This record gives sequence, structure tokens and C-alpha cells, in this order.
Amino acid sequence: MLIIVLDVDDEKHLIEYNRMEYPSLMELISNTYYSEIGACKGKGLCGTCIIEVIDGFHEQPINDQEIETLRKNGVYDKKHRLACQIILNEEVNGAEFKEFVE
Repeated sequence: MLIIVLDVDDEKHLIEYNRMEYPSLMELISNTYYSEIGACKGKGLCGTCIIEVIDGFHEQPINDQEIETLRKNGVYDKKHRLACQIILNEEVNGAEFKEFVE
């Protein structure tokens, strides 16, 4: 499976993954090209792993903690999610995301 991630410098990363290889998109991004995201280690509290959904992402459920963190960061809308809360399954295959920069 494959996802596309644009980093903060707009460099495109094509990242292959296997189902259940990583617990979340945040882990895949940080382990693949060592981006400095996920200060809270995936608890959904800090907002350092906010990503913008560009294309191909079929929405996954969003919990109250993620909503609160996105609101605190002023980006609670359908375009932004926390990468630590996105599960890497078949439905994410082919999706494109951009790391969020304030």
C-alpha cells in the first residue's frame, strides 16, 4: 500500500506501508523520513502532527480529544486531522496528505 505526504518544504514523499505495520500515520511519517511530529507520542494532545487531507482519504471516526486539539489549533474542519489518530488500513491506500505548518 502507498500514501503520499508533502512535508513542510513541499517535498513529496511516496511512502509504502503494510497493513498493521505502523499503528498510525504519525508513526509511519516519523519513522520513514524522521519528521519532527508527535511530541505527545500519539495521545492526540499536542497538535504537532496535524496534517491537511489533500486527496483520497475516506474519513475515519474522530474522537472528542482530537476535536479539542484541532479546535485549540484553529483548524477544526474536514480538511485537517491528527496523523496520530489515522489508522493505516486499506482505506488510506493512495491518499495524499500535507504536514500542517502554522
